[in-house]
Amino acid sequence: MDTNLMIGLAVMFGLIGVAASRDLLRRLREQQPQLVPVKVDRPESAAQRRDR
Repeated sequence: MDTNLMIGLAVMFGLIGVAASRDLLRRLREQQPQLVPVKVDRPESAAQRRDR
């Protein structure tokens, strides 16, 4: 095969792979539950803040 044809095919397959992975990641992100941060206050850290 011609070298330019091989490079062109590699670029095409690369672009197809990038498009497919972006679509897959977008669909997975929609299914993922939204995480909510939880505030945890430890007694020793509160004591250290009062000492300052």
